[in-house]
Amino acid sequence: MTKNPDFSAWLEGEMQDLRRMRDELRVQTHLAKAEMRSRWEGLEKSFASLEQHAKRTSRAAEQSARQLEVDLRKLAKDLREGYRRIRDAI
Repeated sequence: MTKNPDFSAWLEGEMQDLRRMRDELRVQTHLAKAEMRSRWEGLEKSFASLEQHAKRTSRAAEQSARQLEVDLRKLAKDLREGYRRIRDAI
């Protein structure tokens, strides 16, 4: 499997940005309503999934690299939107 440098750079930047958003919101969610905590917990599961998938990208022989890229981009987009919704609701 050939690595796509554009995708690798995008993924690293996306992971850094999502980690920053996640860290900022972690403190605020402790003060939030139970509903926000529930949303946060769901996003935490998705974030863990994104991290696992990102680590397996280079070892994914059974999936095409392109499909994996599409899946990771969608998951990152969904996480970003979820974090923004929580931030806007706080």
